[in-house]
Amino acid sequence: MTHLTHLFTGGILGEDLLPHVLPHELFRLRLLPVTNHMIMIVLAALLTFIIFTYVGTRARKNMVPTGVHNFFEAMLSFLRTEVFRPALGDNADRFTPFLWTLFFFILFCNLLAMIPMNEILGLARRRPVELWGAATANISVTLGLALIAFVAIHVSGVIQAIRIKMNPNLDTHHHHDTAHSHGQPLPIAIVTGTAAYIWNFAPHPQLGLKVLDLGLWAALLVLEIIGAFVKPFALCVRLFANMLAGHLVLAALVGMILIVSNTIGQTAVGVVVVAGCTALSLLELFVAFLQAYIFTFLTTLFIASAVAPEH
Repeated sequence: MTHLTHLFTGGILGEDLLPHVLPHELFRLRLLPVTNHMIMIVLAALLTFIIFTYVGTRARKNMVPTGVHNFFEAMLSFLRTEVFRPALGDNADRFTPFLWTLFFFILFCNLLAMIPMNEILGLARRRPVELWGAATANISVTLGLALIAFVAIHVSGVIQAIRIKMNPNLDTHHHHDTAHSHGQPLPIAIVTGTAAYIWNFAPHPQLGLKVLDLGLWAALLVLEIIGAFVKPFALCVRLFANMLAGHLVLAALVGMILIVSNTIGQTAVGVVVVAGCTALSLLELFVAFLQAYIFTFLTTLFIASAVAPEH
């Protein structure tokens, strides 16, 4: 009984479930500790690369998608036409590859974590195994994704402001006389475009440069900068908390089987737990897709706001 308890729950019974979701060091590369979550990240990245290399190759050879090609192309098309284009408009195609990659990388991290590989290997080797893991239940991983989104949002906004300075006709919010619209050279556009992005970051006075107006703009700018950091932090915590909670609940349900001391009680509780875990796993499957979608959708909205001339 002690061996089975350690095998299925990792030596824990309800009061300490964190080992199921914490990173576990597997080996070291010089001074770099390699954890199971790092392995999961690499697997998700390889899966993304391999699948969409295959889908791209099939798309070039066969215009009518079938099988796996059809499944993934339907998802790609939905994201582009129903999410990216309505939010980004003419800028959608510029950001579609990045947003596609973001969505499927998060999705594959979520889905890989649902495979009970540790339990399967543990049964085969007759001892606990911590090779697999839930990468997106690690705050460091979701923070890294949020930082990537943060950089993409604001770098895209600055680049768009520079492009408008170089070609004023790109500013669809203002009408320009094309005969008199002269773009700035790149070195000047970099300076003026960056300044314009910062100026438009907060509501600003339109009727002059009064001291009171500038003071109000500066105060609003501080609030907007705080908001700019809060947005990716919210992305980070939302993904982390949802994935962490699901795995902890599943671990807690499985651990309930071993709380009962007799075989009949374990069987009765086991039937209920298996049914509950099955239902919860289906919910987790939905959450895996939902959280990848929400992260990508909100990142799309933030990029759309940043590339708007008056963001």
